Amino acid sequence: MWPKKPYYWFQDGREHISIPFTWNLPAVRKNILLGNLFDSKPIVGGPAVKLMPEYLADVAEIGGDMPGVLQRINPLATKTTTGCINECDFCAVPIIEGCFKELDDWPDLPIICDNNLLAASRAHFNKVIDRLKHHRNVDFNQGLDSRILNNFHASRLAELNGIFRLAWDDIRSENSVIDAISLLMRAGIPKSRIRCYVLIGFNDTPQGAMYRICTLNRLGVCPNVQRYVPIGTT
Repeated sequence: MWPKKPYYWFQDGREHISIPFTWNLPAVRKNILLGNLFDSKPIVGGPAVKLMPEYLADVAEIGGDMPGVLQRINPLATKTTTGCINECDFCAVPIIEGCFKELDDWPDLPIICDNNLLAASRAHFNKVIDRLKHHRNVDFNQGLDSRILNNFHASRLAELNGIFRLAWDDIRSENSVIDAISLLMRAGIPKSRIRCYVLIGFNDTPQGAMYRICTLNRLGVCPNVQRYVPIGTT
């Protein structure tokens, strides 16, 4: 469902472009300069533009946050919070979304794209789970923070039929990841529904990355490998 490339649409007489990755920026700039778009300057936005707004500023209008853009890109995706309480050196979320904030309301959809849902209050988390229970399949797409996952979270997550994603970013977080997997399984979530993002190439070694991947495989948990790309790379 995720296009993984710039998303174009026409609205209110203007061309709009949402750009997910900074390495997409050169191709978008080329298209604009070649006149492949409409006569007026396009309105550009998305994570890449928030990270590098100057890259297209002379050829496009830099837009702000538009309601419903996430659903244009993936009609099943939603967010109940924005931002994150952590400021990991490899992560662009603090730049893109700012401080952590719970939303009062959100589109009732099954793919949850919160960057740190478990940082939310118990009241907000309960509201999210209750609103998800009628969906046949749920996907916590951006991952659940193993460092703060607890019995309360696990027991409520177990009420849902879905995919539960963790993240193992470096070898130092091994214990919290292993504990989180065990916690989810003890709550009744089968390991076949647990996934784990594995960041490679950031302050690690090939041996360390392979150790994390092989450890997850031995546990029966599917590793989703993600290669680190420095913020601002085109």
